[in-house]
Amino acid sequence: MDFEEISELIYKQIIGSITEDEKHILAKWRESSASNNQLYNKLLSTSYLHSRYQKWRAIKNNSENSRLQMQQRIREDKRKHFVWLRYVAAVLVVGIFATLSYHLYDSNLKYKELLTKEQTEQYLSSIRHGETKATLTTDSGKKVVLGSSEESNEKAISTLKKESVQVTVKEIVADEDRLALNNLEIPRGGEFHIILEDSTEVWLNAESSLKYPEHFKSDIREVEVTGEAYFKVAKDSCRPFFVKTAGHRVMVYGTEFNIFSYDDEQFVHTTLVSGSISIQPNDNSNTELFLTPGHQAIFSKEDNSTFVQPIKTDVVTSWKDGMFVFENKTLEQIMRQLSRWYDFTYRFKEPKVAKTEFIGKIPRYGKFGDVLEILEKSGNLRFDVNKNEIMISNR
Repeated sequence: MDFEEISELIYKQIIGSITEDEKHILAKWRESSASNNQLYNKLLSTSYLHSRYQKWRAIKNNSENSRLQMQQRIREDKRKHFVWLRYVAAVLVVGIFATLSYHLYDSNLKYKELLTKEQTEQYLSSIRHGETKATLTTDSGKKVVLGSSEESNEKAISTLKKESVQVTVKEIVADEDRLALNNLEIPRGGEFHIILEDSTEVWLNAESSLKYPEHFKSDIREVEVTGEAYFKVAKDSCRPFFVKTAGHRVMVYGTEFNIFSYDDEQFVHTTLVSGSISIQPNDNSNTELFLTPGHQAIFSKEDNSTFVQPIKTDVVTSWKDGMFVFENKTLEQIMRQLSRWYDFTYRFKEPKVAKTEFIGKIPRYGKFGDVLEILEKSGNLRFDVNKNEIMISNR
C-alpha cells in the first residue's frame, strides 16, 4: 500500500469518516511493522498535531485556496465533537501526507550517500542562529573583538582609545579636513547595536559593516554602510546626517529608516519608517529624491536607476525585532538571508526550486532544524544536510 492511501486513511481516522473496512486495512498496515504503528500513534497525538499546526501557520504557500476550502467544509459540519482536532487535521493533511511519504520513502532508501538520522541531527545542532558580535578596527589598524557584554565592550574600547589617541591626534593635526574612521564589521552569524557620538543608534545585521568617526565634524555627520542596518538618527539642525552606500547616499533629517545594501544583491533598498530622508546619487549631480514614511527606494546597481514603492515597514524591519517575515520572497532570496544569519552554505539541485515563492514568517532565534522543517512542509522541499552545507531539492 502506498503512502497516498495510508495518509488518506489516517486523515479519515482523525476526522471520524473512516469505514469499518478501511479501519481493517489501516490496522493491518499498523501491525506490519513497529515503526508504522509508532508513526500512526504520533500522527493521532493531539499535542503533535498542535505543534505541526503552529509550524504550518508560520509560512503559507500557494495552496491557500485549498486550505480555505477545507476550512469551509469544517465550518459546515454541524457536529461539535473534536472540532478543533478536525480543523487541525484538515489544514495539516498535506503535512500528514508529507510526513508519511518521507517516512516510507526514507525507510526504503539504500543509497550509500544518504546521511543517517543521527548525523543529520548532529549537523543541524551545530548550525546555530546568530549572536551579538563584531570586530572594531580603528583608523590606525588596532582591532578589538566585541560581544554581548556591554561592560566588556566598554573596557575593550576604552583600552583601544588609549592605544590609538596619539595616532589620531597626529592625523587631525596633519589634515584637519580628514577624520580618522572606525570600521565596525559584523560577521556572518552576528548582529550588533551601536550608539554613535551624537546619540544616533544603529542596528547592524549579519555580514554588515559601518564606517564612522569617533567624533563628527562641526558642520556634518557622515557614515558609510554595507549590508543591512537600521538607523535611528538623532536630530541636529546644525549638522545634517548622511549615510553613504553602494551607488548613492542618504540625507537624513532626523528619522528612522532601514538600508539593505549587500554586495551580492542586485538592488539597494532604502525604507523610511518615520521622518524624512532623500536619496542622492554619488555622481555629484544635484538630483535628490525625497521619501515619505511607508515608502521604499529601490536602487539598481546595474543601470543606476531608482524607483519608489509603498511598503509595509514592519516586514522590512522585522529582522531587528526577532523575526524573519517574507512576502513573495523566492527561496533563493530567503536562503541568502538565512545563510548570513545561521552561517551555512547551500546549493540547489534544480534551478527552478530557487524560484519557489513564500509568504510567512519564521522566528529569527529559532532552531535551524525547525526553520528547515517549516520550509520543507510548506514548500514540499527536501533539505539534505552535510556538515555546514545544505542541498535543496523538491521532495
